Formats: sequence, structure tokens, C-alpha cells
Amino acid sequence: MSNNALLWLTSYVVNALWQVAVLAAAGWGLLRLVKQAGPELQHKVWVATLMLATLVPATPVIQYYFAHQVSRVQVSAASPAALARLSARHIPLSGSELIVQPIALYLVSGLYIATLLFCFPRLCWVLHCTAALVRHADAASMEPDYAELWQTSKERLSVQSAALLRSREVSGPVTAGLWRPVLLLPATFAEDYSRTEFLAAIAHECAHMKRDDFRKNVFYEMVGLFTVFHPLTWFIKSQIAQTREMVCDRMAAEQLPDRRAYALSLLQLASKMQAATSVVSHALGMFDARILERRIMNLTISMPRMSRIQRYLWTVSVILFLSICAGGIGLMTRTVAAQTASPSAQASPIAGKKQAAPDLDCTYYDVKTVPPTPRAGTCEYDPKDNKQYLCYLNSDAAQSESQIACEWKLRKAEEWKRRNASESPVRR
Repeated sequence: MSNNALLWLTSYVVNALWQVAVLAAAGWGLLRLVKQAGPELQHKVWVATLMLATLVPATPVIQYYFAHQVSRVQVSAASPAALARLSARHIPLSGSELIVQPIALYLVSGLYIATLLFCFPRLCWVLHCTAALVRHADAASMEPDYAELWQTSKERLSVQSAALLRSREVSGPVTAGLWRPVLLLPATFAEDYSRTEFLAAIAHECAHMKRDDFRKNVFYEMVGLFTVFHPLTWFIKSQIAQTREMVCDRMAAEQLPDRRAYALSLLQLASKMQAATSVVSHALGMFDARILERRIMNLTISMPRMSRIQRYLWTVSVILFLSICAGGIGLMTRTVAAQTASPSAQASPIAGKKQAAPDLDCTYYDVKTVPPTPRAGTCEYDPKDNKQYLCYLNSDAAQSESQIACEWKLRKAEEWKRRNASESPVRR
């Protein structure tokens, strides 16, 4: 892996450590203000928080990409006389850099890569288990009145394509299916539960299908992988799951005579079935979030009714607030640079002394050895492309590698030259 990649990964981890916490606190505080708006808006806030918590730590990478895209367009459209001026107009990666020891780059980026290599295959395995759960299920057969309840729920929630299957591997109703929504019921579910309990269960799962929650949940899990090392990422995902269940409860309660009847059915269902499936999967069960008391309270509390325009304005307002917060902390993102092998101290301009010339030393990492051996190098521009910042090996100038630290050093050197040129007195 190139040294640039190590710097990007380390920068992402370092920034995520504090930025995820700030965004989670902002989301939590915002929900205190919009608590009366209902679980739908709360769910959107937590989803937006998860997305921003993944994107904001990558601000240096995003800036770097767009800066080079802009530079390419400018260079292709510029005249030869203007090319020299364009080299000094790069968009900086960040306002400040965090200088770390080279060993820290390998340690932080190595642990981060190891975490991804553990969590991503685990996610794939869980999805495989979920697919196997659906594949091994059988077609469900039930009495006509139960079949009519199932058909009515599908029509009311517009999920006519949903399939009803039975499985001996689940202990309660669960929703799955990436390509087609599937409701899995225990083999004897219709025989063990009353018509009201059956209606409450399938209405809740049909609400998940209506919202396409299974595929959304898989997407959220994939997004959360990038900051899976952060404890607050797990907290944010748990809040997404909890608010999702409360949204589906409100949708399902409309299928019963009143909310109290649905709440009573939830209590009866919870007392009869286990809280989770007997196999590891991403199938959405009725009681996976384990917040039954909170869900019951949410059903019994009357929320103020809002028009579609009011809901839209509330949603736009909270997303805008989170975006402004994300933009603010994105401006404080710090990039990481590796400490050079032989750094030279810079003198402070005290008592009329000029600041010493910036250090252009860099550490060249010989990737032919394992681990890569750090060697002394010097930062210079690529003679073929002055927008590339290379670290040349001192013992062999024919060998070089691109480094973010060199970009920072060369920019400092240019700034020092311009400042000294403007401050130098004209001697006669």
C-alpha cells in the first residue's frame, strides 16, 4: 500500500474519533427540540447523522479529489502563458496538518484495515445466512380467515408482491428479502396466536416492507462499516433501529380498531414469543430493538397532527441544521503528515531575525522490504507534472514516490520565498 493511502486512512480515523462524537451529540440535542414531531422525523435525523458521520471525516479526500478535477479542467483550457500561474492556485488539503511518527501511520491504518477485514466478511456472512433462511423456508398454508387478513394487510400497505413463508428457524415474524419482500412466520404461528395478534404481527411486518426497511438496513450497515470502530456509531445505528420500529408501529396501528388494541397485541405477542430469531441474520423481527416499553408509550401518547407541508419544513430544517454543523466541523478537519527522518528546526522571527528556510526533508518508504524501510529523501516537484509532489530518495534520485507531506512542505517553501521576497529591503 502506498504511503499516501496510509496517510488518508490515518487522517480518516483521527478525524472520525472526534467528529462522529460531535455529530452524534448534535443529533441527540436536535431531537430534544423536535421530540414532539414524532418518530418519523427522529428516524430521519439519525439516518442523516450516520451519513454525515461517515462522510465528514473524509473531507481531505473529497477536497483533494475536487481540487485535482478543477486543476485538470483549468489546465486543459488554459493558454501556455497561464500554465505557470495555475501551479500556485491549488486548493489546499487542509488548514493544518498533524505530524505523526511513521510507526503511528502503520499502527493506526493497520488496525483500521484489520477492523474492516473482520467486519466486512462478517456482514457478508450474515447476509448469506439471511438468504439461506429465506431459501430454506416453505410456503405457508393457513385458514381462510387468516389468509384474508394477510391479503388485506398487503393491499392496505401496497405490498402486493410480498410472499408469505414459514420457517422452523424463526421464533417470531421477520421480514427479509433483497429482491422481493418476504415475511417469515414460525411453522405454527397461525395456530398459536389469535386473529388480532396475527393481524398486529403481519401489519407491523408489512409496514417494514412498505418502507423497504430490509434493504435500507443493509445499506446502513455498509455505511456504518467505515466508522464501525467508534462506539457512537453503534449508538447511532441502535437509534435508527428503535425509531424505525416506532414508525412501523404507528403504521400498523392504523390496521386495528385503535392504538390501544395494537399496543395490547404487542404485549401479548411479546409474552408468547422469544425476542430474537434462533439464527444470525439481518431479518427484521418485531422485538429485535428490545424497546417494548418505549414503543408502548409512543403508541399511547397522542402526537400533534401535522400537515404534509409542516412535515416537509421540519425535515428540511433539521437536515439543514445538521448539514451546517457538518460543514463547520469539516472545516476543522486535520490531515496527517509523517514526521521526516531528519527534521530541521525552524527559527522564530525574533529580534528582527528572518525565519529559516522550510525543511524539505522527507521519508522515502522502500516498499521492496517488509515492513517498508524508511530512508532519507527530499521533497521536489515532478518535472513532468508540477502538480505532483514527490519524495526523491537521496541515495538514488531516480526513485521517488508521491507524498502528501511533500505537498505541505513545498507549499510552505513557496510561501516562505514569497514572504522573504516581499520583506527584503532594497539595498543601494
